[in-house]
Amino acid sequence: MTEYECSMPMSLTRMQLPFLAIMVTCSLSAPARTQDSASAWVNAPKSAARLIAAPVGEGAYHAGIEIKLAPATITYWRSPGESGVPPVFDFSHSSNLRSADVSFPAPKRIDEGGSDVFGYEGGVVLPVRVVPQEQGKPVDLALELDYAACEKICLPVHASLQLRVPGGNASETQTLAAAEARVPRRLSDAETARDVAITPVAGGDKPTWRLHWRGTPAADLFAEPPDLFFIETKREGDDFLVTLAEHPKDASLPSVPVRFTLTGPQSVEFALHLDAEATKP
Repeated sequence: MTEYECSMPMSLTRMQLPFLAIMVTCSLSAPARTQDSASAWVNAPKSAARLIAAPVGEGAYHAGIEIKLAPATITYWRSPGESGVPPVFDFSHSSNLRSADVSFPAPKRIDEGGSDVFGYEGGVVLPVRVVPQEQGKPVDLALELDYAACEKICLPVHASLQLRVPGGNASETQTLAAAEARVPRRLSDAETARDVAITPVAGGDKPTWRLHWRGTPAADLFAEPPDLFFIETKREGDDFLVTLAEHPKDASLPSVPVRFTLTGPQSVEFALHLDAEATKP
């Protein structure tokens, strides 16, 4: 069995996590070995991470970042909500790699001491689309991964992972296919215009819109505005209220489209401009 050496920071609350400079770092005490189906697990308190891969791919290879979490432990989505930090990926030390694009399965809303955070419980597999520099040749994928594992306290974790792709077996192929099926489908502009309606709501203290989805009933709505903006979303009947809770002093509305994710049996994502009609009276 491979042994690991881990250094831990002092206990920290989740709200302190964005300000940390110290991380849990885990490294192999013996040289890592490339495996056909997956890298070795890199263990940390409350979590573990590894790379997995599928055996085939046309033009691009299928890989995944698997994070396993202890009971009652969470990790964050690409947009963590009111607190927390998203995972960070560095593939710069890989060989024969043109690009590695990470996708995120649909998140869930988690109550964190009265704050809404967005992420995963139990674990998650993040699909990675790997494009080789030289087609037809394998990629030696090397990932420096930073993520958070949070229970009553939050521990930031760093893991160094390596795997040659393509690789894998039937089990890893099924795992990746299941993760890819949970990634929200991006709607085209025409689909967005047909299936999404957003209208301003007058009379509130903050700019608010009502978003109506004409497709399969959705479980939840998540908004990803630009930096320095914060948008709250909540269900109201069959619709969702979208409220601009915070914005920078020099801009009352985002100048670029806001990315929205609707989760449910068929999760989707789309981009919308927030117009200036929903303003404080």
